Amino acid sequence: MALCLLVGIFPEQTVRPLLDLGVRAMLGFDPDYSLALWHGFSLPVLMSLIALAGGVLLYAARQRLFAWHDRVFPPASGAGIFQRLLFLLLVLANAAMQHRLASNSLQRATAWLIATAVALAVLPVLLTPYDWSALARVPLAPVDAPSLLAAAMLAVATVGVAVCRRQRLHALLLLGVVGLLVSLAFVHFSAPDLALTQLSVEVVTTILMLLVLYFLPQREAAPIAPGRRARDLLLAGAAGLGAAALTLAVATRHGTTALADYLLAQAKPAAGANNVVNAILVDFRGFDTLGEIAVLAIAAAGIFGMLVGIRLRVPRRDPRGRPWSPDAHPTILAMLSRPLLPLALLVAVFILLRGHHAPGGGFIAGLVAAIALILQQLASGQQWSAQRLRLRYPRLIGTGLLLAALTAAAALLFGRPALTSAIGHWTLPVLGEIEWASVMLFDLGVFLVVLGTAMLILDHLGRLSAPARRSGARPADHGE
Repeated sequence: MALCLLVGIFPEQTVRPLLDLGVRAMLGFDPDYSLALWHGFSLPVLMSLIALAGGVLLYAARQRLFAWHDRVFPPASGAGIFQRLLFLLLVLANAAMQHRLASNSLQRATAWLIATAVALAVLPVLLTPYDWSALARVPLAPVDAPSLLAAAMLAVATVGVAVCRRQRLHALLLLGVVGLLVSLAFVHFSAPDLALTQLSVEVVTTILMLLVLYFLPQREAAPIAPGRRARDLLLAGAAGLGAAALTLAVATRHGTTALADYLLAQAKPAAGANNVVNAILVDFRGFDTLGEIAVLAIAAAGIFGMLVGIRLRVPRRDPRGRPWSPDAHPTILAMLSRPLLPLALLVAVFILLRGHHAPGGGFIAGLVAAIALILQQLASGQQWSAQRLRLRYPRLIGTGLLLAALTAAAALLFGRPALTSAIGHWTLPVLGEIEWASVMLFDLGVFLVVLGTAMLILDHLGRLSAPARRSGARPADHGE
């Protein structure tokens, strides 16, 4: 109430600076308007008085209006029938959702998801005419022997994943080959940032899938029905052809280089970055990145809520009945991994600091650090790692998200739009002149969120086989 009175009495001093900042950021010039408690009698004031008087009259006559409504629309009238039909429709939709869409079948849910995505993507393509003559005007990249070999290996590995679906470990290894070849394709097309991101994501995903495979039932998968096989083949073909058509349409569209040329030209003067990819992520579209790490933090909280307290039975034998090795943490692996930890963390810090001027950044550095830390747990055990690494991953995620949000909002204190980067130079006694940018703090927040999320997921998956704690015992879980 006090703030409303303050804004109403002193609008120029309270609201005007915020409005000017937003309008200037959107339009590029200062707006011409005035704010005051009373501008005199005008048409907007008259309209407000009429609306206020109408509301008073409706409230005064509300009992008569209710009685008139009951006479005109009795329960057996069309309005009542409509309400009953609407209720029946909702009941049927809920039943269909439970039995068809929201079933426990992951394959069925994935099929609905892919079919919906294909339908939504195909509709605008069919309604928009495409100039096929543009294909003749697109310069083609030269094809050499290594590219053909990599493409053939990619196709063979992709088909192998589908063929070896019953042999989970073989399918996972072939899936890793697919990811590695995609990383090499990014290198071939001069996209080192994407290559580093793809490679680090592949390593983390492989470790995640190995932990999941460890707890899956050790039995053969049920045979696939012919009808579902035909459905999956149709959906896969439609999705593949649709992705290829969308890529072709984007590649042959005129004027797509204008934005790229602008970002390349403005990366250094506007963001102080030699690496345009990092400048896009933390400066030009920093709001998108802030939203993405917020979603990542929400996903981590959901995963933490689902996995905490769950304990699964550890399989003692493989599908052929052979016992697993009792040496869960081989000595050679433990001894080799320990000196690698400081080196890997040093590489992660190096990638983080160089990301504004060379391939790297907070996302890649967070994944590299997570790989180094999870390797210690796999090699030496979680108890050994917990005694030496006392991190609370939810706090790490919250700290990173808060640091990124505060960095984004700090520019508002200086009358600039949010996420405006401050660039400067420091002269140090030994190192000499060093260039710095404020968005590096934003990138540090991204690093902390990615590191905390990856470690939270991998650490809790690794703890699913740990024995349940006794009541009253002091928790040693990193997530608590």
